[in-house]
Amino acid sequence: MKTEFLKYKHHLIFLSALLIANFIVVPLFELQEELLVSNSLLEKKQLKTASLLDNQESLGEINKKLTVSLNKANRYLFSHKTLSEFKLTAQSKVESLLTESNCRIERIGFEGNKQLLPELQKWYLEVRYQGDANCLIQATRAIESAQPSIVIEEYSYRANDFDKKIKTDLNARLTISVLFTTPKETL
Repeated sequence: MKTEFLKYKHHLIFLSALLIANFIVVPLFELQEELLVSNSLLEKKQLKTASLLDNQESLGEINKKLTVSLNKANRYLFSHKTLSEFKLTAQSKVESLLTESNCRIERIGFEGNKQLLPELQKWYLEVRYQGDANCLIQATRAIESAQPSIVIEEYSYRANDFDKKIKTDLNARLTISVLFTTPKETL
């Protein structure tokens, strides 16, 4: 038996070397590579954090300016807790603008929305109304200058018969858009 062992000794040494390499050296090498990658990521994070700490004052000033700008921008947005409150308010706003312009409202309806940001949606409304030329001009001006902001996306004006009198009845169809956001909770 000893002679057979000595005969295959180099095979056993080679086999044990392969086992050591496969189960010890390779995993250690892979662990070393992972630790090097992790270390380089930590160094990058440390450099970013250091640069943020160095620029803390300027970032504070920028944050104050952004807060002021955001507060100014909020007056152009419909900000409500629920979608139903927003829709009711937006429709009421458009109705009041048209009523103040002495227009007869035929229909106001929501046509859909587009997600602009996670907290910001753009809603489209179709507005149909009738009135004379003064009504159309006043309504257009009122809609364009309204706050929260209402934007006229598309418009179509039509008259059955048009004469030189300003009292001719005109039909109008507008596609308008409004911006809706839900207010953020303050801590």
